[in-house]
Amino acid sequence: MAWAVFGVVSGTQSALSSSLQGNPVSFSQAINAALVNSLPWIPGTLAIIWMATRFPLERDNWPRVIWIHIAAIPAVTYLVFLFVVLGFWILAGNFQGPSALLRGALFWATVRIHLGIVLYIAVAACVHGIAYYREMRDRELSVARLESQLARARLQALNAQIRPHFLFNTLHTIGQMWRSDRSAEADALLDRLGSIFRRVQSTASTRSVALEEELDLVREYLEIEQVRFRDRLQVRVDASPEALRCAVPPLLLQPLVENAIRHGISVSSASGRVDVTATVSNGDLTIEVRDDGPGDGVVSPARGSGTGLSNTRERLAQMYGERATLSAGTAPQGGFVARVTLPAEAEGEA
Repeated sequence: MAWAVFGVVSGTQSALSSSLQGNPVSFSQAINAALVNSLPWIPGTLAIIWMATRFPLERDNWPRVIWIHIAAIPAVTYLVFLFVVLGFWILAGNFQGPSALLRGALFWATVRIHLGIVLYIAVAACVHGIAYYREMRDRELSVARLESQLARARLQALNAQIRPHFLFNTLHTIGQMWRSDRSAEADALLDRLGSIFRRVQSTASTRSVALEEELDLVREYLEIEQVRFRDRLQVRVDASPEALRCAVPPLLLQPLVENAIRHGISVSSASGRVDVTATVSNGDLTIEVRDDGPGDGVVSPARGSGTGLSNTRERLAQMYGERATLSAGTAPQGGFVARVTLPAEAEGEA
């Protein structure tokens, strides 16, 4: 198509130029002659594209392949002018035989070899440029897919670390009950644990859940701990209606609540309190897990490895980057507080 347009434009210019010089030529004659000169470059261009695709110049093979392309230049040029000479003979109605055709094509290919060189280099360069662009795009897509897979694998690994941590501590509580002849309570706790793990299993491959669903899981977990601590543990869960609809990572709050109980309530023989609050302000969801224990200045006898807080922080970083934060420390009025801030996105939008 491009060569046909080039032929029409070239023929039109030739006709206008002849008229201005006092040697008028009809537009049809000028355009026909120009098309005879341009259209044979269509198979020539296709041959160059095939050669550049079949014998690409690469870092490890160019010393060998370059000679193939050098040899192809006169061959393609000869092919083009074979059609050019034949086209003019057809226009003139004067076919002079195969030998004259071959000689005429050789003559014009020799005279116009510079056109063949320029065109071959230009087309081959375009083919190699397009191939390089596609290769780079495919490579970037592959890298992006790999990074996405690695991020998902990392997030799944962090989730997998939290769930066995939760299971170990709950089973330890049940074991203590059995050893203390509290088998009925231990059986009830097993039922609650089964309910919790049905919830956990339903979110195993889920990126996010509604905060309302996450708080239901927290309540079931706290019911287990209230059996363990009896009257020593008081719990308050308060979330605004807007906050309940927000999306959060599954099992976001359980390790924070567990941390509050282990390091806030367990260290004291007196009763303790755990408050879980959630509010939405300025497009951010803020969740606080607060206890009234001694804070982080006291070493807990139930000292953990820090898996809960560190994994939660890493999970937030994996999912939200710098848009989410987790801070934890002693509150000004006493006790320990863990505060999570993340974008307030409704479940289904996150």
